[in-house]
Amino acid sequence: MNEVVTKQEHQAFHIIFNRPERMNAVNEGLYQRTLKALDYADNDPAVRCVILSGNGRAFCAGADLKAHKSGERTRDEREAYIMLGQRVCEQIQTMQTPVIAEVHGYALGGGAEIATSADFLLMSEDAQLGFPEVAIGTYVGGGVTLRLPRLIGLRNAAKLLLLGDRITGAKCLEIGLATEAPPAHQLKERTAALVDRIVRNAPLPMARLKAAINFPPGPQNLFRTEAEDLLAIMESGDWAEGVGAFAERRSPRFEGK
Repeated sequence: MNEVVTKQEHQAFHIIFNRPERMNAVNEGLYQRTLKALDYADNDPAVRCVILSGNGRAFCAGADLKAHKSGERTRDEREAYIMLGQRVCEQIQTMQTPVIAEVHGYALGGGAEIATSADFLLMSEDAQLGFPEVAIGTYVGGGVTLRLPRLIGLRNAAKLLLLGDRITGAKCLEIGLATEAPPAHQLKERTAALVDRIVRNAPLPMARLKAAINFPPGPQNLFRTEAEDLLAIMESGDWAEGVGAFAERRSPRFEGK
């Protein structure tokens, strides 16, 4: 069985974790195939949005602890596994294409790292997200020690990371971690509605905006960087198309160039 299944629907590219018998717990194969799929999607101009989801009862329940417990891995193998997870989260955060995490069931540990790396986090209201690492003597990854306080504030991040609390999709929405938290039966419908909004927008400014909000320049460079981004966008064909469409009162047809 492939650990990851992909499919393309119009301008949306689906990456589906596919280890349902293990609640999509991550292993090397899942990480490697996810990286490959993310890279493919980000280099295909026909793809305007990526959706991460999971088969079965969970989005991703974190590390496959049975594999870790075996004790058969060398230090180099453990390091390679850790860096794979880091690369997946880094790719989600730094790729130009907007990424949606569609979470049902559980997003725990490595699964929560992947989910919170996405640009948009849609969770069913009863889904559970958590970082249980402190309770089992391990540590987080995926850049969450920086990203989580930026998303939800220091106090909320401390509760999640230092106490290992699990919170529902409804609570994630309340504290600003989730984009939406609909009832479970409406999750895919709400994801489709968000995809529809994303693919209508111009991809070039979205890519630059994603980079700016995820990895902002220092304050002394902020205004110059924004001006340079704006100038680059104004020299694109999509800028001319957008301005022309507005003047002509029609919907723009963006081509990403």
